[in-house]
Amino acid sequence: MSSFIDRLNNSPITKEIQSAANWWTGELRRLAEDINARLPQKPSNDQSVVYKPSVEASPEKSVNLSTLGDEKESWSLLKEKAKEDKNSSRTLTVFVPESQCLVRSSTYPKVALAELHNVIELELATTTPFSSENSAWTWREGNDGKTDVVIVKREVLDHIQFHAEQAGLILKEIRLETSTSKEPPFQAYETPETRRTRLWRKVNIGLAAALTGLIIAGYGVSYYQKSSALAGLKAEIAAKTSQARELRATLNQQEQQASAAQTLLALKNDRTSVVETWARITRLLPKSAWVSELMLNKNGGTIVGFTGNAASLIELLDRDPALKDVTFATAIRIDPLSKAERFDIRFGHEHSAQALATTGVGQ
Repeated sequence: MSSFIDRLNNSPITKEIQSAANWWTGELRRLAEDINARLPQKPSNDQSVVYKPSVEASPEKSVNLSTLGDEKESWSLLKEKAKEDKNSSRTLTVFVPESQCLVRSSTYPKVALAELHNVIELELATTTPFSSENSAWTWREGNDGKTDVVIVKREVLDHIQFHAEQAGLILKEIRLETSTSKEPPFQAYETPETRRTRLWRKVNIGLAAALTGLIIAGYGVSYYQKSSALAGLKAEIAAKTSQARELRATLNQQEQQASAAQTLLALKNDRTSVVETWARITRLLPKSAWVSELMLNKNGGTIVGFTGNAASLIELLDRDPALKDVTFATAIRIDPLSKAERFDIRFGHEHSAQALATTGVGQ
């Protein structure tokens, strides 16, 4: 069973199905991201701050958007403010000023937003010294159809993450200060929110893969069972076909024998047999008549012999309905020795069934 499942998983058809499924899910993901980017964003209840390392003032509690530096106390005040609002689970969005970033304007092909990330990442890796180890980046729509790629040092993001974790804040994302809700946050930066999202994505992918495996295994088992049943059915059909051929040959032989018997019976019924004709003539002729020759054919026959009164024989033979057209074939002649009349009588046959029905012979 396991070898069958292995062959099924390694078959070209299964690989084609997996490739099509991967392409389909990727297209759905990109489409969902593109639609989500185009839809108006719901107002967020997140805490929002602007990170400026040179700022030393503490945030004002009455201001929704505060400015923070590297002082530990200012980040702790944000945590206290969330407690006062009775919403300590509020997430934190940190904005980085454009003065802390490098902006590059480039022209990229018109592709979906999900694909634009791959295009920019490839372009930066091949033409600039920036990488995911030393920097993070985002993009925005520029002037004259160009795209502005905004790059920030990795150490800036590391400082923000460190201060948020020390203060016990839930860091959601780090964005450019001038960015809109439709523009993405800095890429290649992982927050607790993104880690949680990635974990659930992996769990969902694992569940989907397990479900797909179960479906394929169930299909494989069903296919194997159906194939086995079909093979058994084919063998049974072959055996029944052989039996049917033998029965057909036997039936044909019996039909041929029955046809031959019917042909013989029809021939017998159509003509009076020689024995019956001989018996009829013997019964009709008187004892004084002596028959020297008796010739029979399918149409009738001829009687040659001697008697004292040959003319009376015609009347005697006419009494039998099985005989017809009884006449003398030649003239009556007198035998010089015995003085008896020599006769030569010719006759025909009636149909045997008609004769039997009239006389009752054979019933």
